[in-house]
Amino acid sequence: MSIASIDSTAEQKKVILSVEDVTLEYLTQAHLVTAIVHTSFKLFAGDRLVLLGPSGCGKSSLLKAVAGHLKPTAGRILLNGKQIRSAGPDRVMVFQEFDQLLPWKTVLGNVVFALTASGNMKRKEAELAATHYLHKVGLNGFLHAYPHTLSGGMKQRVAIARCLAMRPEIILMDEPFAGLDALTRQKMQDELLELWRDIGFTMLFVTHSISEALLLGNRILLVSPHPGQIRAEVTVDPNTFGSEGDTRFREISERIHNTLFRDIADYSI
Repeated sequence: MSIASIDSTAEQKKVILSVEDVTLEYLTQAHLVTAIVHTSFKLFAGDRLVLLGPSGCGKSSLLKAVAGHLKPTAGRILLNGKQIRSAGPDRVMVFQEFDQLLPWKTVLGNVVFALTASGNMKRKEAELAATHYLHKVGLNGFLHAYPHTLSGGMKQRVAIARCLAMRPEIILMDEPFAGLDALTRQKMQDELLELWRDIGFTMLFVTHSISEALLLGNRILLVSPHPGQIRAEVTVDPNTFGSEGDTRFREISERIHNTLFRDIADYSI
């Protein structure tokens, strides 16, 4: 594996998550599936780390293992130096599906319920935090709306506000914008970056879209087709390119594609 140059300040940052030589396997009705093999990486405080690879390469399985829902067959995953053995409020996930909300509760009620159920806050404090973060995602006018009245993008905003309000160590995002139309998806990507600049959370994001990875990540791990293994790491300088349409963006996208799907000995960006 050849790795692109890593930011020299990375070693000075706090390590939040360490994935150490992890292999993930799970049983289906037909056979044993090996999702990820011998995978290692670190997640630093404030990172927007993207796991990029084709469908079925084990990205989501790896995210579930970090969340504590899937136990590694080999290796270990450490959060702040302690091995992850179960799920916890210090790791909160946003899924692709829009049905993450309780349909009988309002937008505000959904976020408040998550905060009080986790034991993080009393109800009054939870209501203040929920209102604050729903305002951050632009939903202050929909606090008392029910999920069935919301668009897909608005439901994802509620899910993101709920995550932020819980103040986890890591926000885990499993292709959260994949089910949205192109214009809404682009708007949500922009809004997520603005939230990161405003709040400064740590994020582990899964996608199979090269352009989304380049737009959202400051570091991108390229995961090979099944079984998944990290082929390279790309560090993204936001000043490298202006938009998806410019020459440099297309050039980097092509190199990433080639690294994922071809045997390239030398890789650099």
